[in-house]
Amino acid sequence: MDDRVYYHTPLAYLAQLKDPWFLDLYRRNQIIVSVGQGAWEEPMLDDTRQLQQIFAAKEIPAWIDYWGYDVNHDWPWWRRKMSYFLMHLKL
Repeated sequence: MDDRVYYHTPLAYLAQLKDPWFLDLYRRNQIIVSVGQGAWEEPMLDDTRQLQQIFAAKEIPAWIDYWGYDVNHDWPWWRRKMSYFLMHLKL
């Protein structure tokens, strides 16, 4: 895997990350991952579950939010999620 792809692929990169300095950076940030459970979401659901396990194993706090079975992998839902999560960011 090309380095540019590797470092932008959290499932690959974070799973291998052991450097305490970088892990602490992740731990100090607010991480939100959201996924629906509707149409076209199955691959993203699998990836989100794996990412949740990696965060837990690395003790990286993250808000993993599973939305309903009516929430599809599509623009209308992404817009709704963006509005929702922007209100919850701690800036």
